[in-house]
Amino acid sequence: MATENTRIVRCPHCEEEFQARFWSVVRGDLDNDLRELIVNGEFNILMCPSCNKLFRYDDNFIYLDPIHEIIVFVMPSYNLNRSDIIEKLKEDYLSIGGEISESIKTYLHPYYFFEIDELIELIKKDELIEEETEIIEFICKENNFKTKKIYKHIAREKGLPFILPYLTTLHPHDVIDVVKEIYNKNKKLRSLRNLIEELEKLEDVIDFIEDENNPIK
Repeated sequence: MATENTRIVRCPHCEEEFQARFWSVVRGDLDNDLRELIVNGEFNILMCPSCNKLFRYDDNFIYLDPIHEIIVFVMPSYNLNRSDIIEKLKEDYLSIGGEISESIKTYLHPYYFFEIDELIELIKKDELIEEETEIIEFICKENNFKTKKIYKHIAREKGLPFILPYLTTLHPHDVIDVVKEIYNKNKKLRSLRNLIEELEKLEDVIDFIEDENNPIK
């Protein structure tokens, strides 16, 4: 669940100081209300008790969503030396367990953002991919196609679905026939079109599907 802390902040309108609560860790897979606040641009909106005016106070927080295989470090946009900060965070993250979180036993791909809007964009992109993935999954069940999970950070980057449909083998030439069959009947599924383009680049191995025995990519 989410982790909360408090600090003293100064109102930008009346300059009065007051104690405010902040979320330092948000679990996107568990804290639906907080996730919605982030998506709607209402996260960490404060009301000054003196002048009753609203303002957004940007603070560091971590957004964690094991289902989507992400851990996002969100920092205020006013930070300088961003590259140094990111390198330090990467070192710290790897030193405490890297991309496999022992507490939740899953693969997590790290992101480092200096604008909450970047997190909002990431969440919305995942929602669009999920919508298409659910349709593809339904079609696969109807046609007795099998599926493999695609690494979610690669799916995000390349605009692919979160699953790879196949029939018998995972050779790119065999898989592409299945994907084309689905796409030709559902040409609104842009993620499948992107998947076809990626498969056409491959010769023997599909390198973006998850390996259950070695989930690091």
